[in-house]
Amino acid sequence: MDYLAKYTIPFKGLKDDSHEFEFTVDEKFFEHFQFDNDFQGSISVKATLLKKTLVMTLDIEIAGEIDVACDRCLDRFPFQVKGESSLFIKFGEKHEELADDVVVVPESENEIEIAQYIYELILLSFPINFIHPDDEDGFSTCNEEMMQKLEDHSEKEEIDPRWNELKKLIDNK
Repeated sequence: MDYLAKYTIPFKGLKDDSHEFEFTVDEKFFEHFQFDNDFQGSISVKATLLKKTLVMTLDIEIAGEIDVACDRCLDRFPFQVKGESSLFIKFGEKHEELADDVVVVPESENEIEIAQYIYELILLSFPINFIHPDDEDGFSTCNEEMMQKLEDHSEKEEIDPRWNELKKLIDNK
């Protein structure tokens, strides 16, 4: 059985009303998307399907904590994941994506797999870089030893002494 099949919502047979589904995302989930980072932890997913005759609305909410590596000092720290998204599901002849948030599902379908939408929502909730948050005083909580090593090995910008002579010319105007 396909691992991602458990992230499926069967909508045939459901009454026209609101229905809630809950899922959990863990490290194994990310393995199926060939994601490079090694996240540890879990994210809770709450999917609310509002079923109507012609259109369904799927609201997805994620919340949880994952353990990530800081892009600055490489130490691991817990990162709070939170986000929400809506997906509009229309019925038609063939499966197609009309927009980022509008999907057409064939009328013969009985269920919709939402793993890809969950994955995209999680990625959109991530910052560009994972960096330790500052403490209450505004100071970095990164590993001080690693930050010192970075400082020691970073290139110091030296000003070419010839520029000083050129600056004298500008000052004499």
